[in-house]
Amino acid sequence: MDINQKFTKIDEVDQDLLDVFLEPYKDNCKYLKKAYFQYPELNNLTKKSKNESQGLWFIKADFAIPESCYITDTGHFNSVEFNICYNQLFYIIIAYLLKNKLLEVMKDWNLKTYKYRQLSDFLIVKFSSTFKKPVNSNNFQGALSINKYSSRGNLIMLKTSCAFYDHNGGWSEGDVTIAVLNNKLEKNIDDYQQSVIA
Repeated sequence: MDINQKFTKIDEVDQDLLDVFLEPYKDNCKYLKKAYFQYPELNNLTKKSKNESQGLWFIKADFAIPESCYITDTGHFNSVEFNICYNQLFYIIIAYLLKNKLLEVMKDWNLKTYKYRQLSDFLIVKFSSTFKKPVNSNNFQGALSINKYSSRGNLIMLKTSCAFYDHNGGWSEGDVTIAVLNNKLEKNIDDYQQSVIA
């Protein structure tokens, strides 16, 4: 994953958006601290048709894991924390895309729908990760890009790449495919009372 590509615009993600879509996590597991949505420059990859789009959306974030939520401190970023941090990055990029109406394949969704379906309708179907040099879990960065998407029937597939790294050359990266269940809601989400950003 290229974290040094050029961007035409960088937009800090609102804290309110982080608060709402990281809310499912226990306080000591909210590792993502700040996030920045980045608009890549157009190139030959992003000029493909929408269903074959490569690297259209990109987000970077600052992370900190002062204490592991499940194990005695290992002194470095590990595979469980990789997965948690990936999930948090993914939830936030989807929230930003929906809020700004950028994700054509989910054009019928809004933030209220997303909040209602955040945990139940997003499934990891393929996950791979590589650790090249230990990452300092106390202070590190992460990046995620959505590289390709497709829709068939009531299923949306999103192919993503991610990387986690620190200022001392620590590096891990991975590729994750997400399936989104896009069935019609059986319940009226107007009855869902949890506060969601309009």
